[in-house]
Amino acid sequence: MSSETVVVFDLDDTLFPEVEYVLSAYKAIARRHGLDLLGPMMAAGSPAEAFDSTGLPIGEVLEIYRTHRPDIRLPWSSLYTLALLHNAGHRLGLVTDGRSITQRHKIEALGLERFIEPQMMFVSEEVGEEKTGGKAFRHIMDMNPGARYIYVGDNPAKDIDTPLSLGWLPVILLDAGRNIHPQNLNVSQGAVVVRYLTELPAIVAAQRSAIISE
Repeated sequence: MSSETVVVFDLDDTLFPEVEYVLSAYKAIARRHGLDLLGPMMAAGSPAEAFDSTGLPIGEVLEIYRTHRPDIRLPWSSLYTLALLHNAGHRLGLVTDGRSITQRHKIEALGLERFIEPQMMFVSEEVGEEKTGGKAFRHIMDMNPGARYIYVGDNPAKDIDTPLSLGWLPVILLDAGRNIHPQNLNVSQGAVVVRYLTELPAIVAAQRSAIISE
């Protein structure tokens, strides 16, 4: 087996808080249809309520939401972790569910191409199935035969069973209180659980040590 460890990330609520994308979309809607719409959207309890508060046709609002170029940045913890792993020579990847245009705009805004090669980025709409189908993970394995693989995500329902079934080590990032979707965590599912993304380099180092000692 190769001594290489490939580290692959989810996008939303893993590398950045998805709520930041939502807030960016509200601002884009308000810029196009009136700044007076921003206050009610920001005060709404959910995106659905925010969209209703505008009084605009839902199709038009959703189009802006899904296609706007977001004003988002990588948090310090993500930037630090990606840079550390990249500079250490680890190959990094991305597997994310979502629409191609939406996810690609996020990828561009976050500057992920600094750390992840284009061929190692997979969006479910482009792959033809959600990540639970496993196709994106198998593509990465085909491109990096014999390596050890780690997948880092936030959703236990999507980010554990499929990589685990393929021999990957799943790592789940705990919700710090800002996640869009609830995190129903069952720690017996076989994943390593971390509170901070900055814990990841130590996990990767432990994987490498285990390979060398085999």
